Amino acid sequence: MTAITHIYNYTVRCPHYKENEQVATWLNHIEVNQSCEIALDRITKWHNLSGTKSFELDDFVVRKADNEEAYFAMQSSRLKHDGHALVTFKIFLDNCCQDASPNQIMEHLIDDYQQRIAKVE
Repeated sequence: MTAITHIYNYTVRCPHYKENEQVATWLNHIEVNQSCEIALDRITKWHNLSGTKSFELDDFVVRKADNEEAYFAMQSSRLKHDGHALVTFKIFLDNCCQDASPNQIMEHLIDDYQQRIAKVE
């Protein structure tokens, strides 16, 4: 049996304001952490509120929450040396991000995740 050895939680929020004269974009509001508690909380919540399948991208099934303007996905990846990575994604969209594409955001996040686990292997 292998254990989960690496956890990555991505959260993207659409900005409501400009910071330091930068253009307000979701690219400036990506959070990545490695909290087991956040991953377990998300898995538990999503198990009970599975949402509606929105699209698939690179073997990730992305769902739209039924009760909020949010998209989410999760997956595990087998790593060399008997390790496993668990990744969760949550994208918050609202009225100020009408031009944001969940597909484009997920492409960016999946690429970042794949780069991170490639360094582990």
